[in-house]
Amino acid sequence: MKTKLFFVCFLLFISIVLYPQGIKTNVIQLNLVPDNNNEFVLRINIFANHDFTTYNPPNFVKFNGIKKGNSWTFYYPDTLYDKSVSLTIQDTTHIDLIRYIAFKYICNKDTLKTDFYSFANQDTTIIDATYLQTDTVKFPVDRDVKGNAIFETYLIDYYFLTSFQDKELLSSLEATKSSFHGNDIDYSQYDIELDKYVDLVKKYPDSHSLIQMLEWSLPLFKSKNDIQKVFDCFSQETKDSFYGKRVNQYLTDNHFKNTILKAWDTGKSEAIVLDSTKYNLIIFSSIGCKPCIEEIPILKKIYGDLAEKLEMTYVSIDHSRTVEEWRQLMRKENIPWRSVLAEDETGKIQEKYHVRGIPYCLFVHPGGFMEPIDVRVSTELNYLYKAVQ
Repeated sequence: MKTKLFFVCFLLFISIVLYPQGIKTNVIQLNLVPDNNNEFVLRINIFANHDFTTYNPPNFVKFNGIKKGNSWTFYYPDTLYDKSVSLTIQDTTHIDLIRYIAFKYICNKDTLKTDFYSFANQDTTIIDATYLQTDTVKFPVDRDVKGNAIFETYLIDYYFLTSFQDKELLSSLEATKSSFHGNDIDYSQYDIELDKYVDLVKKYPDSHSLIQMLEWSLPLFKSKNDIQKVFDCFSQETKDSFYGKRVNQYLTDNHFKNTILKAWDTGKSEAIVLDSTKYNLIIFSSIGCKPCIEEIPILKKIYGDLAEKLEMTYVSIDHSRTVEEWRQLMRKENIPWRSVLAEDETGKIQEKYHVRGIPYCLFVHPGGFMEPIDVRVSTELNYLYKAVQ
């Protein structure tokens, strides 16, 4: 009797420590056919500051599954939901390889599939799925000293969804139809893709997947007005979410806030913008970014034409291990404009200036008004010339 009482008290204590008053527990019940002897864990990928210069290990939180027959049940605190990027269910039976579950589903005659998904932020989600196939894929996990991607082989077990009542899961599946999801926009189809995104958000205005996707794909949009079109279609609750607030901050943050960094050649501390009374073009770049290197001739042409009226500054977001290669590039290309180094502050710099991908340029007007600009796009380059001249 005392043993049972102690056990009950212990469970109560653990529940209070892990899930304090006001914190709910979400439950995912996954019914798989056929039954198997695998072991599964739920991995929740939590938001971490964007850093495009390295492949950092994902910020995962894991929760072991509880098996009963062919059913797996996962419990996690709903406090993790708001900052979650995606959820995956990993097979941990074999510790020498990475293997996880993905889903397929037919919607409006389209076969949708997703390796990363979201479930609704609710008490219980029940999913029925039948095994289809196993695919072998390769994912980048790190970079070598030359900046080349290092890949690791993963196994993905695809299951066909036979029964579920989860709009969030469906929205994360339908999101894969959007080019914004894969960051592979065909700009000749940009207006069509934008309209598809707007229609999708109108269909799922409460979607966590779609607002998170919007926050991630901000640099793919041609203008903040286009982002606003998508953002306006979300419910107020979604706009007030973690990712909704980040999108709104991007839309409303139009004033350049200076930062002190070290000059690439002298090591002297300098502000990114030295003269705020002039036009400034701030170029975020890295030695490991091929499009950044390919952009140099365009930047040299801009410098040759506008140097008297336009201050240009490179912000290298290379880490310490590749910064010497950045210096070599500056010498090799005989770069005539300033360059400062983020080094160990790369994550903070990218976060502060909303850098979601590189190359990335900020056009800073006299007085501090800033706007993103892609000098590789002729219409935006013409806008730069017209504004400065």
